[in-house]
Parts: sequence; structure tokens; C-alpha cells
Amino acid sequence: MAGGAQLAGRPPAVVSDDFLKPGQPLSGRLFRGFLQSLADRHEPQPGDRIGAWRILEQLGRGGSGVVFLAERADGAYSQQVAIKWLRSDRPVPGGATLLARERALLASLDHPGIARLVDGGEDKHGQLWFAMDHVPGQSIDLIARDLDLPGRLGLVRRLCQAVHYAHGRGVIHGDIKPANVRVDERGHPRLLDFGIARLKASALASSYGLTPEYASPEQRRGEPLTTASDIWQLGRLLDDLVEPEQRSADLNAIIDQARAEHPDDRYSSAAALADDLLAVEQRRPVAARNGGLIYRVTCLLERNRLASLALAMAVFLVSGSGIWMAWQLAQERDLARYQAERAMAALHETEMALARAERLHDFLIGLFQAGRPDRPRDQLPGTAEILERGAQQALEPASAPAGERLGMLLAIGQVYRARSQYDKARPLIEEAVRLTQKDHERLGPKDRAVALAGMAELMIVDGDDLDQAEAMLIDAEALLPAGQLDPLIPIRIGRTWIERHRGQHARALGLVEPLAERVHAGEPVSLHRRARLFDALAGLQAAAGNLEQASRFRTLSIEAMRQTQGEEGQGYVVSLANSVGLEMALGNFAEAERRARRAIALYDRIYPEAVDFRAVVRDSLARLKLTTGRVEQAFEQQSLAGIEQAESLGAEPERWPLLFSRRASFQARMGQLDPAVENMQRAHELLDEHGGLGPRLADTMDMLLAWVLCLDGQGSVGADLLDGVDPSASILGNQRTRAQWHEARAACHHALGQQEQALAAINQALEQTTAPGQVLDRFDRRLLKARILTAKGQPSQAQALRQQAREDWLALGLAHHPVLERVSP
Repeated sequence: MAGGAQLAGRPPAVVSDDFLKPGQPLSGRLFRGFLQSLADRHEPQPGDRIGAWRILEQLGRGGSGVVFLAERADGAYSQQVAIKWLRSDRPVPGGATLLARERALLASLDHPGIARLVDGGEDKHGQLWFAMDHVPGQSIDLIARDLDLPGRLGLVRRLCQAVHYAHGRGVIHGDIKPANVRVDERGHPRLLDFGIARLKASALASSYGLTPEYASPEQRRGEPLTTASDIWQLGRLLDDLVEPEQRSADLNAIIDQARAEHPDDRYSSAAALADDLLAVEQRRPVAARNGGLIYRVTCLLERNRLASLALAMAVFLVSGSGIWMAWQLAQERDLARYQAERAMAALHETEMALARAERLHDFLIGLFQAGRPDRPRDQLPGTAEILERGAQQALEPASAPAGERLGMLLAIGQVYRARSQYDKARPLIEEAVRLTQKDHERLGPKDRAVALAGMAELMIVDGDDLDQAEAMLIDAEALLPAGQLDPLIPIRIGRTWIERHRGQHARALGLVEPLAERVHAGEPVSLHRRARLFDALAGLQAAAGNLEQASRFRTLSIEAMRQTQGEEGQGYVVSLANSVGLEMALGNFAEAERRARRAIALYDRIYPEAVDFRAVVRDSLARLKLTTGRVEQAFEQQSLAGIEQAESLGAEPERWPLLFSRRASFQARMGQLDPAVENMQRAHELLDEHGGLGPRLADTMDMLLAWVLCLDGQGSVGADLLDGVDPSASILGNQRTRAQWHEARAACHHALGQQEQALAAINQALEQTTAPGQVLDRFDRRLLKARILTAKGQPSQAQALRQQAREDWLALGLAHHPVLERVSP
């Protein structure tokens, strides 16, 4: 590794002729004290503003500055952050420019183990500050006191994964210590102050020196930061967290290697350190030991204590004094054997996979052949019967060896999940997780990772606790061998689902964009996983409003699915269905309708029963018909979509809130405000009966109800409802819902006579409504802006805006759309 990678993106040290710098005439303790007193006088107080933030209270104080809790003060959205205000003992030449460079680099970090850098700059007195995610919780050393050894190792292992992620993005931390690691309310460690050490080293005075006991040897010598410096600090943290009486020879070897004096002698990556910590938890050999055959056999026996006694007795009786000779021979051949073992292990894994596939093939054929004895020979069993028989057999412990049984459980569970039959999928996938937990010998870490990911995906779609599902996915990722891309893709995609549920689309993109870069760089990956990755990226880019990028990824996904499954495989149909909304947004209405009809026809062949997949396509087709002026057909298709979605989830259609809310949205866009208010209120009432639909949907429903109430002139009621919505967590992360939020605000301000605020809000909505296919939303928002301008006494501008709205339809060849009746020619 040559002393650790000195990663790209590091800003150079600031070079200046400033004679206030250390060593120049105006330096020394007295002058620094004078500047320190000036800085103290300018220290922010609760209520003060820094940038877009208002200080609430002080959270902590240290030698380098003060940490404050702050909230967004400009009204753009609601958010709390921790602001670190750096108290400099001298002016910082180019400090704001330097911080801007760091912010651009650190913006790429989006990992659940890293507190994001949100904002930063220079205050009016020239003091640097930065804002990061506020992480409620305690420092890792305080939390570790109450944990057993596996709990402590698990925290450090997750921290290693976060550091490895940052290193892969070209960022070094440089100041890893207990105070910079907080454990949140879910028990997950979060690393604070990422990149700030480099900022201090580059721009600030020597009094900003790093914590001495946590500075690596090369840092103390003043050498540049490298990834090896972070690995040393991780080893130092591990040394502090693990009590002497808890340490085994393996743990001591790990700490010694991580804290080696020379960077070349440390772990090659933070991921390699995490792998060794996992090996300790699983009683596997650790790389830091470089142990021979006896060591590996000892680990094997330690993992299988019941079998070890009989084996030890047999070895003793048969071998006698020959054990010593065997040990010497093993030591001499150990290196060559290690290489051979790796090759044999890969071959064995391949052979086992083929054997599993063959046995699963036999298992599925058996399901078709078995069944009721009175079945005519020319009739095959139906899908429901095949799945039921397969589930019964897979749940039977003696039905097959562990590997094949795991494949049965997961395969059938995933089919049930795809058919929205979550209650039938759950016992199968839960049993798969239990099986990987109790059968360590025949099922490895990768098997457990697959089972955990399957369980997490089921929890997400079934409306379970997202934090618990996220923890499972993070654990699954930690179990994967370092560097393997193929099994990592579905885990990261699952995590994007969680972030999208939270409205955090930027974080979701940050999880999968690095994987796409690795694919484009030529890293091997299966065609199916490649297709899934591109499909996820297409959806995320579309949600962010990046339609051209979304279209590129969608084309790649559809083609990859076509190659791997043909045009009637479910993956291909899902990718095709997901492209409908994108084609519509781009204004390709005929192509969007062709794809929607093709997807529905293919779903009809795959699923005779109601499924959510087809309901989503029907809803897209309904929006397409409304946009192109086929209003009656749009409402009919929208009703079919709502009914099928309700039935697929086991709900009564007449009591399904989304059926009424989507109908109300259609009615509002057509200017039918009385029925829109009635249906949206009905949806709001029914939402309480479906508590599992989550806070994000509840916030969206409140926003939509406020919108139609304010359009109907009920400004006070609508505004009160809107004031109770926190858009930062669920609404502002998606371009479409963000635009709807600003439109709702504009409608309520207008209804209350607050025309300046209304104009600002509707302009924000229109800035988010630029795609050709958003013509209906854009039309309605322009008419609202025209009413606002009229109320402000600007009738000519209002009339010009109405004419512009009309021309938008004409340009798309939709001159006969019914909504044009609302504007004069």
C-alpha cells in the first residue's frame, strides 16, 4: 500500500505572504491571546444567525471552537443541525474558499455511519463555521461501557465500514477519536467532523493540533494524511474500547496490526480491519495472526465444540508423538497450502452452487409432478398449489440439506412477496434468517447476508419499522466479502428504498452511484444485477428531476433485463412499467401509452390475481389519459388502479384512502373543487384506519388536503393543516412532491390575502415543473399565479401568463383539452 493512499481532492496548504502567520513578526503567545479575546467577543449567542441557521443552544465547547444546536432560519424547510464554530487564533487567508473546496469534496459522502456536512462558510467576523447532521446520542466510549465484547466489536466494525466508504470516495477523516463518534438512538455509530482535520491542518494555526493520543505516528511527524492514518486511529479506538480481560490473542494481533508504527505494516484498508473483527465474532481465523494449520484447526474446533472432543481424542490416540512432526511439516508448507486452499475454496463454492441449483431444479420439477392423485395426467398444478406445496416442504427441517433448504425458503418467499402476499412470505423468510443463524458450518456469511437482505426488503414493502430494516441491511453489507460488487447491489438498492420512504433522495443516490461507477469501470457483475442497479438509478434520477440521465439508465436497464429474461420475464416487465412515467414526463405520450399497455398485458399473463405492480402501471396510464384530455377514461383507469391496489394488500376498495386521494387530485386539476374537497377529506378520514401506511403518506395526505381546501377558499383551515406538516423528512426530497408543497403554500397564502408570499411560493413550484409532460400541473400553477398577479393589481401580466399557459397545450398538439375552457382564447 506504500504508506496508505493519499487521496485525491485534498486541498493544498494555503500559501500566503500574510505576516501574521506563525513565525512572522506579529506572532507569539501575547498576540495570539489578543486575537483569541477578539474571537471570544464575536462568539455567537442563542438567537444569532449564522448563514441560513439560527443558534438555539450550546452543545459543547473545546479548544478548537464551540458546537451549537441550530435550526433553519430562512423558512425554506425545517431542519436542525449541529454547527461547529471554529475559534481561530489568527486570521485564515482564503478560509472561505478553502472551506468551499472541502464542502464540494465532502458532499459526496452519504452513508448512514457518517454525519453529513450540510453547510459551512465564514461569518461576518471572518470566523469559519460548518453545519452537520445533528446526531442525538452519546459518545461511543460511554455507550461501550454497558456493552459486551460482541457489542463493542460490532460498533467498531460498523465504524470501519463507514471509513472504508469514505476512503472509496477520496476522503480521509484524520481525527477519529471517541468524541467524534456518537452512537444514535438506534445503537448505530455515526462519525462526526469528517474532513475537518484536513481543514484545520491546511488553514488554521498550530493550536488546532489533533488530539495527541489519537494522532498517528506520521501525523505527529507532520506528514500528509493518508488512509493508513485513519486505520491507526481505528486501532487506537479499538484499544480503548476493549478491556484487557476481554482480549484474546486474536484481538491483540488485530490491535497491533492496526496500530503498527509503519503505515505499510497496517491493514491495507478499513474493510480488511472490519473483516478481521467479524472473524473474531465468528471464531474464524484472523488475517493479523498469520497462523498456520494448528491455528486454523483450533479455530475450527472452537466453532464446533461438541465435535472437537471426539476429534481431539482420536488425534491423540492415533498420532501420539507424531503430532510434533506433522506440525513442523505444516508450518513449512503453510504458505503454499494457504494459496491452494483459496483456490479449492473457490472451486468448492462453485461446485456447491451448481449442486444446489440442480437440487432446486429437481425440487421444482417435483412440485409440478406431485399433487392430488386424482389430477388428470394432462393438467398441471396451478401456481397457488405449487407455491403452497413448496412452502410446506421448505419449512420442514428434514426436507433438504441446509444450503438447498435456504434456497427454497428464499425463492418461494420472494415469489410470495412479489405477489404482495406478505403474510405467506414472512414465515419462509424468517425461517431462512433463523437457519443462517444456527447453521454456521454449512451456511456462510454470504448466505446470512442474503437472508437478512430478503427479510429487510419484506419489512420495507410490508410497512414495518424502517430503522430495523435498515439495520438488517447494514449488517448484511458487513457480512459480504470486501470488494464483491454483485451481492452488494441488491442490499444497497434495499437501502435506497428506505431513504426514498424518508424523502432522502440525495442519500439514496449516494448509495448506488458509486456502484454504477464501478460497473462502468469494468468491474464484473452479473447481467441481472446490472439491470437492477440501472433500474434503481433511473427511478432515483427521475425523482430528482434529472430526466435525461434517468432515460439513459432506464434504457440500459430494459435492455439488460431483455437479455437476461426475455420480454416476458418479470424483471423486464417491471423495468418496462417503470419507464412509463419517465416517457410521459419527457412528453412522449404515445410511447408512454404503448409501454403501459404492453406492461399491463404482460402482468395479466403472469398474475391472474390482483397485484400492486399492475396497479401502479394503471395509475400511470390514468395520469397519462388525464394529461392528454381523455378525462372519462382517466377516472375509470384511476378507479381500477385504486381497487387493484387495495385488493392486492387485502384492503376493502371502498375504504382504501389512496383511491379517494388520487381521485380528488384528478378532480382538483380539472377545476372540480367541491368533489375534490369531499374526496380528499374522505381519504384523510380513512387514513387513520390504515396506521401501517407510515408518516410519509400521512404528511403527503395533509399537504394535499390543505391544497384543495385553500383552492376552495378555506384558507385558514388549510393553512393550519399545512403548518402541522414537516416537509423536510418526507416531501422536499422528491421534485414532484416538493413542487406540490410549494403550490399548496401558494394557494393558502393567496386564500389568506398574503400575495407576496403566495407569489414567492408559486414561483418555487413552477421552477420544479419544467418537464414537457408536466403540462397539466404547469397549466394549473400558471393559472394560480395569474390569480395572484390579479390580486396584486397586475392584470396585464396575469393575462399574458394565461396566454402562455394556453400556448403550452397547443405546442403539444393538445388544443382540445377540456381544461382550456378555463382560459379565454
